[in-house]
Amino acid sequence: MQKAVKAVSLIFSIICVFVFSFVCYGTYYVPDSYTASDIDSAETGSPFFSCISSENAASTGSGYSKTYKAEVKLLGLVPVKDSTLTVVSRRYVTPGGQAFGLRIFTDGVVVTGVGSVPTETGAEYPAKKAGIKQGDIIQTINGEAVTSNADITRLVESCGGKALAVQLLRKGKAKTVSLLPARQSADGKYRVGMWVRDSTAGVGTVTFVDYSTGVFAGLGHAICDADTGDIMPLRTGDILAATIRGCVKGTSGTPGELCGVFSSGVLGHLYLNSNKGVYGVLDKQQRHAEKIPTALCDEVEIGKAQIISTINGNEPEYFDIEITKINKLNGEEKNMVIRVTDENLLKKTGGIVQGMSGSPIIQNGMLVGAVTHVFVNDPQQGYAIFADTMLDTAYSLNEQLQKNAA
Repeated sequence: MQKAVKAVSLIFSIICVFVFSFVCYGTYYVPDSYTASDIDSAETGSPFFSCISSENAASTGSGYSKTYKAEVKLLGLVPVKDSTLTVVSRRYVTPGGQAFGLRIFTDGVVVTGVGSVPTETGAEYPAKKAGIKQGDIIQTINGEAVTSNADITRLVESCGGKALAVQLLRKGKAKTVSLLPARQSADGKYRVGMWVRDSTAGVGTVTFVDYSTGVFAGLGHAICDADTGDIMPLRTGDILAATIRGCVKGTSGTPGELCGVFSSGVLGHLYLNSNKGVYGVLDKQQRHAEKIPTALCDEVEIGKAQIISTINGNEPEYFDIEITKINKLNGEEKNMVIRVTDENLLKKTGGIVQGMSGSPIIQNGMLVGAVTHVFVNDPQQGYAIFADTMLDTAYSLNEQLQKNAA
């Protein structure tokens, strides 16, 4: 009898430890909120936990989404933590895959470096002495808006040796400094020992277009300054048709790159450069473009998928990949790890190369994400962002544009 009691006690203790361990795991590692297309379809990403709510539960929100109070339960029985369940309407867009050229002009000018000015009395460092640093965004000089390299040159050369009041942004915070130019010995002109950038251009891939609004999304990540690594502040920008003429194949330690040429004529205009991609509006819209549903973040699965990319000419192609890791809590750009498995793509590009950023990812007939970054030491692998995150941004931009138009 005592042996039986001990055996039962041991089994009960093991069960308690098991339950306690899973409850602790769920408390700290299972997300606090979920999104689903209906109230019964929330997935936690774990076979042991479920997000449970009720249609009778009080909700907030209206229209596109409603949020309910819910609970995460172990095996559907043991309460683990309070949660929220957001039920949203299914959204449809037209997937991209086309290469496009982009030109952006900065809001202000970006300081890419500071240096010396050779004068008759030796080297001077006006910008450094004023406290100007790499990555600063110069907005005005003596109250006049600065939008180009030419503006800087003109205002400095005409200063007459007087100090200039420079208003700049540093890490998003406004700052005003006094900048005293130095006279260059070679030509007698005033200089400040500062290099700036006012524009950039490149090739990327369209992720999707919402032809009901004309809003498009691409890249899946921000356009950043090549020297500072900071997001380039967008003043204006255009997108143009691009044709891919070749590819520098990626190898370990050296990312590859699509080589494209721009076609004449502007296709649309950029309005947002963010860490979730670039967004804008097309000038011309197609009326019968095929739409597919957009997957919610909680519907993306580890397993086989495809990307749509243009690696030659103008026609997008489908290539096989595998989603190997999903991290819903890993910021806004690196939600998935993907691996290229398509032999044809590996042969031609070595995997993911620059210019493929924004390539839409299709899984189970839905748009689930977009390629963002390549692993430098393994071009067969890269990161991807959730399509649902990009679509939220596109919707927000459209709402803002409508308010501005009104």
